[in-house]
Amino acid sequence: MNGDEGTPAWVELREFDMSDSSQGGAASELRGKIKWFNPEKGFGFVTPADGAPDVFLHISALKDAGLQDAPEGATIHCEVGQGRKGVQVTRVISLDTSTATPRRPQGPRRSFGDRGPRGPGGPGGGSRGGY
Repeated sequence: MNGDEGTPAWVELREFDMSDSSQGGAASELRGKIKWFNPEKGFGFVTPADGAPDVFLHISALKDAGLQDAPEGATIHCEVGQGRKGVQVTRVISLDTSTATPRRPQGPRRSFGDRGPRGPGGPGGGSRGGY
């Protein structure tokens, strides 16, 4: 089980007919690992097991399969086809999250300017006169 959702780590997904897909071209099957996926941005990439170049993964392919996320390192079996900007996942067949890399807890984000103490006087100290 994959603790969070109470679903098995190896999820066999239902079949989807992509014959009316706007992707065009013939689809082929691919096995690989999730390189990274950002659910906030809605996309990520798959690294194919055969060493081919990375493949684009859009959140719509996950949602069509009833999924919301693809954790880094998870093993994916999918169909790929030609997308607008190159090869992309058109259908997720299965996603094995048991191989996923555990995510580090996200703490509060630091802004670009928040770099901690500056110089011997701490924040605002040093030769910059408080600026």
